[in-house]
Amino acid sequence: MARYGPHDAKIRSIFGDIAQVYDPMNRVITLGFWGSWQRTFLRLCAPKAGERCLDVATGTADLALMIARAAPGSHVTGLDLSREMLAVAERKIADQGLSAQIDVVEGNALALPFPDATFDLVTCGFGLRNFPDLPQALREMRRVLRPGGRALSLEVSRPTGRLTFIGFKIFFYGIVPLLGRAVGRGGSYGWLRESHRTFPGRAALADLYRGAGFVDVAAWPLTMGSVAVHRGYGPS
Repeated sequence: MARYGPHDAKIRSIFGDIAQVYDPMNRVITLGFWGSWQRTFLRLCAPKAGERCLDVATGTADLALMIARAAPGSHVTGLDLSREMLAVAERKIADQGLSAQIDVVEGNALALPFPDATFDLVTCGFGLRNFPDLPQALREMRRVLRPGGRALSLEVSRPTGRLTFIGFKIFFYGIVPLLGRAVGRGGSYGWLRESHRTFPGRAALADLYRGAGFVDVAAWPLTMGSVAVHRGYGPS
């Protein structure tokens, strides 16, 4: 049984509010880097035909669609708390003719509604910051992963260079909320700033992966460290 609490209600409200503007805003607030991040993420995921894949916090299913297109014959499940985001995802999946290859499920990342060792690949794109118990979410991702399977996340990080970090803070903490206000979603896009304040840096997140039971954990900084990909394997 999925567990829902006050934080889940907050996240549902935020992402329900921005569901209709989420995709075009992503292109704006990532300064056009979203496509290159996706391509790097896909290369590191290396999905294969016949694999079962889970995309946690799938949102509008961008990553799920990318994986399905790259690996015909795979099956992808997208899971998210927000019904509104999943409604957008279902439309996109149907429009691209991939309804037989991708299904979406409403659910909680802290209590994934799947048996142990179900998936060959588990992904999460810009979702980890939204989980109230990050170690538990990572343990759940590892639990549903088959031995030797891989789990990857793409997430906002912290640039290490001083000037780069100052520029990042000005944009992420100041300009992004203003862009949110411009489309009438200022409060919801303010959550991006709030969720980043206490989110672990690249090395600390890698340690959380290890603490959750993943092995051979690695991390790749992208765009001067403003985002990072982390990958860990399920123990064989």
